[in-house]
Amino acid sequence: MSSVSNDIIPKQIKSVLGRMRRAVQRYFIVNGLKNILFVLLIIATVDFFIDRSFRMDKPQRIIMLVLGVGYILFISYKKLILPLVSKLSDDALLLELESSQGDMNESLISALELSRMKHHKVSDVSLKMIEETIEVGAQIASGITVDSAFRRARMKVNFFTLTALTLILFFGAFGIVKSKNLNTWYKRNILLMDLQWPSDYELQVVGLYGDKIRVARGQNLSIEVRIKEGNKSVPESIKIEFKSNEYKKSEELFLNQSGAFISSSVDTLEESRFRVISKEYETEWILLELVDRPELNSLSLSAAFPEYTGLGAADLPVGEGPHELLGGSELEISGESNKPLKNAYALLNGSKLPLQVDGDSFMGSIANDKLISGSYSIIVEDKEEGVLNNSGKLMGLGFKEAPKFRVRVVNDRKPRLKIKSTGLSGMIVPRALIPYTGEVNDDFSIETVGIHYSVKEDTGERREIEGKLVPEGIQKKIGSKEMILDGVIDLEPLDLTVNSRFSLFFSAKDNNTESGPGVGESTRMLFRVVGEAELRTDLLRREKEQRQIVNEVTKKQDILLTDLGALSAELVDVDLLNRSSKERLANLQKAQKNLSVDVLNIVKRLKGMVMEIKNNRLEEEKGILQSRLMDKIITPLEALTQQTFPSVLLELDAARRMNDRINREKSFKVINASQRYTVQILRGVLVHMVRNEGYQQALNLLYEIQREQERMNQMTNKAKEKSLEGIVEDKKADSKVIEEEKSEK
Repeated sequence: MSSVSNDIIPKQIKSVLGRMRRAVQRYFIVNGLKNILFVLLIIATVDFFIDRSFRMDKPQRIIMLVLGVGYILFISYKKLILPLVSKLSDDALLLELESSQGDMNESLISALELSRMKHHKVSDVSLKMIEETIEVGAQIASGITVDSAFRRARMKVNFFTLTALTLILFFGAFGIVKSKNLNTWYKRNILLMDLQWPSDYELQVVGLYGDKIRVARGQNLSIEVRIKEGNKSVPESIKIEFKSNEYKKSEELFLNQSGAFISSSVDTLEESRFRVISKEYETEWILLELVDRPELNSLSLSAAFPEYTGLGAADLPVGEGPHELLGGSELEISGESNKPLKNAYALLNGSKLPLQVDGDSFMGSIANDKLISGSYSIIVEDKEEGVLNNSGKLMGLGFKEAPKFRVRVVNDRKPRLKIKSTGLSGMIVPRALIPYTGEVNDDFSIETVGIHYSVKEDTGERREIEGKLVPEGIQKKIGSKEMILDGVIDLEPLDLTVNSRFSLFFSAKDNNTESGPGVGESTRMLFRVVGEAELRTDLLRREKEQRQIVNEVTKKQDILLTDLGALSAELVDVDLLNRSSKERLANLQKAQKNLSVDVLNIVKRLKGMVMEIKNNRLEEEKGILQSRLMDKIITPLEALTQQTFPSVLLELDAARRMNDRINREKSFKVINASQRYTVQILRGVLVHMVRNEGYQQALNLLYEIQREQERMNQMTNKAKEKSLEGIVEDKKADSKVIEEEKSEK
């Protein structure tokens, strides 16, 4: 119980009570600070080792800091604040003092209590006794020390402990400045900074853009981690942890041949975060940000053809191809995406052809000297920054599948010439006519057409002469795409020599101003220039060959006539033909058709000989040789191929199908009559061919005699020239001798 007034308490006792209270406060302060510092040291030490060992992330460090601060505040309240604010009574203090001193017989507490009674003026107690008691207590209090009331050893221990803890914390604070580990702990756990513990190595995530990795949505991605250069050691294993709104997972990275740690394929359909952890190092949580690729809204292609073609420009269908473009063409490319673009180009075999970019559109052209055959890809890059692609580079995004188109650059075809000579063999006379027919075609325009010839002599000086002729009426056809040529080349003005070789070909030039002009050539025509006698001899030889063929055809036709007669006799009483009979008739029909083809070929060859006679000017128009061949040989044979043989073949086919012997017999009679007529015509032709051969031989002999006479005349003229040259030389020699004699005289 506290006193009512401090004025009635003896000052000696008041002094003792003051000293007692101050001593108690010192004890509470030292003990409380000791406990606070001890708890602080324990918490800091435990936190240091936990964070150093397990690498707490920021939320865990915040929790540890909050728990530590909260516990320190609790200890401060319990061990320091609560004892200090508690009120100790005077009675308790004096009782504690008397108890510690001993043999005081409660003098101090009695003096305190009686001083209170005196204050209240109690009537039933002697005042003198009260005063004596108070006086005795005051005397005792004046000579007493309060230290005995406290545990001095405990106080000293607390004081020294507090001093030691203070020194430890002081050195700890000094270590925070000087020690890298303590400084890292302080910044991580007190200042809550994102800082790594000192390690022998540092993990670096490849492809970071700031504090995140940006990838295209749906891209195939593996996280790559490398050890920073200057490392003192290498971790035995590295793990990667992922977390998102849907899942959490972790896996161990594997080491590839290049020394990088690689994860398995990462889900790039949903944004997530990840961190990389090893025994001594861990990264912060890194955002895996997904970026949408640009998409192609439209693409158009347009080709500008060379001016000389007159085609102008044409749109090309996208998605089809390959597009065939003429050399010298330009290709216009334009398109639009759904995102703003930073760059665009057309890619071909590693070569980039830049395109212009305007917002979300791209356009450009491939010049005629850059346009080549191949598969072109349209590559774009949007304005996204720091996006990690499959090559490990940070750049913008392109189309998921680059649009492609194929171009095949074709050269303007040269003019095509299909020209041939007709009515000539490989032998011609110097004054022959060379008929030609054919056509010239070009894709756009034919500018010139010419005839090139060459003459090579086989005897004498073996000269080679070349020249060029212009086809008749060609100027009217210049500029068209198609020309029909039909004309004759007169060799007489060329003054060809016998025993020489003559060749010619046609050429045409187009209007190609880009890579041309293109020049096309026809097949070369080769001829040997001979005399008329030699050509007539060759014609006679070929006519004899045809006569032999006619003779063979006649024999075969006679055999067919006999075979048909025999078969007709066998089938006189037969209505329904059996298989063997039908096959025999079919064989007869086939043999008759083959004979028809043989005769038709004879007619073609003989007509060619007639044209050859005409074109070589061996005789006048409708001369004897031509008339005999046409009237006596070719015309009868041609009539057989056009009239007789077709009717025989039809009758044979009808007879083979008939089941009526009477009608079949009538058909056989018609066939028999036609075949007899054929044999008669063929024999007549043979007679005329023999006569024609005799006439031709006589004519050839005449030309041979004429040629020998010409040769003798040439030899005589040469001998005369040599004789004259000898006489002139003799006269010159005589004149020289006479002059010399005169000079001597």
